[in-house]
Amino acid sequence: MAVQASARTARLSTFAALKGRNYRFYWLGLVLYVLGHRAEYVTFAWITWEVAKNPLALGYLGLAQGAPMVVFQLFGGVLADRTDRLRLLLVTQILTALNLTVAFILAVSGFARLQHLLVLAALSSTFRAFDEPSRMALIPQLVPRDRLANAIALGSIPWQAGRMIGPSITGLLIAAFGGATGFGLAAVASCAALSLYSRLQVRGDDRVPDDRHVLRQFAEGVGFVARDFVFSCLIALALFNSLFAMSYLTLLPIYADSYFGMGSTGYGLLNAAHGVGALLATLTIATIAQHMLRRGTPLLIGATSLGILLMLFSRATRMAPALAMLVLVGFSNTFYLTQISTFLQEHVPDRLRGRVLSLYALCWNVLPLGGLLAGVMAAAVNARFAVMVGGAVVAANALLFLLSRRLRALR
Repeated sequence: MAVQASARTARLSTFAALKGRNYRFYWLGLVLYVLGHRAEYVTFAWITWEVAKNPLALGYLGLAQGAPMVVFQLFGGVLADRTDRLRLLLVTQILTALNLTVAFILAVSGFARLQHLLVLAALSSTFRAFDEPSRMALIPQLVPRDRLANAIALGSIPWQAGRMIGPSITGLLIAAFGGATGFGLAAVASCAALSLYSRLQVRGDDRVPDDRHVLRQFAEGVGFVARDFVFSCLIALALFNSLFAMSYLTLLPIYADSYFGMGSTGYGLLNAAHGVGALLATLTIATIAQHMLRRGTPLLIGATSLGILLMLFSRATRMAPALAMLVLVGFSNTFYLTQISTFLQEHVPDRLRGRVLSLYALCWNVLPLGGLLAGVMAAAVNARFAVMVGGAVVAANALLFLLSRRLRALR
């Protein structure tokens, strides 16, 4: 009986934030949003490969997806601190759904060309540049502070499960019915997410109205991070992750099609393997977050492990060991990034929340630019070389940060 009671307590502590109505609607909407996002990302990559059959074209796609994030993400954070965050989230969700609907119509009619795909991908990234800061900054208004760490960890589940389920479903649908189906799935999922977000009832916040010029507010957010050693290092870790580690995702079509000879089905399986490990890491963090006395050393070890595992994956010659490596890659990646996100949310002042989190989100969203770099290296040498170099850079950076006592002592 004591064992059963202990198990019930663990289950409640793991999913505590979902007891609240607002966060439950937000979380379910996030599940659908992420499903649409993953379906869109996979579909853009696959159709681009089908149209061009050129690794450099995948690099151009990465540029189209990443450049709007670099240009607009930080201003999205300023807007999230100046306006109603829920209203901003709803507007960007509507625009994303419309853009995906256009992509579906072009694909199903057979008129999609490389230039169309690049423009639509750029538009989608522009909308997300304003969406993500408002989405992240909204969380503390949905849950009590004592459940914030749990809510952030649970918020990673849709992203990681989506990485596992979304590409698998999308890959199978593309194999059976063609690439247009992937865009259709993304559009429907985005519309369903919008319907759930519209039901949120957000409590007010204590932000003081700030009528300063947008550029001054922007500079204040960047300056806050630049002056804080810990914030700067954590955001740098996330930046290296996107530029040099997770850019391998852009090259997965080459691994699936050219190295393993399994086409779109293999592509879905490789994405899903990363998602399995990431989901396991998310559940682990959600369960133990409130019991962790120090985050620093485990966080940095996770980052180092990610780089080493990517180097091992780069040399895989068969699908089975590649899948095993990607499960471990997914676990290491999510284990340390979730802890970074939790620390930032817990320690950033609310008046700066949108701007600081937009910097963090920008690090995630320069992944397509990392994809451009990886695509160029793959075209110049090969995909294995590109992934191996990325893993080596991430491991070296994390080992350097392990020398800092302040980072190792993070709580």
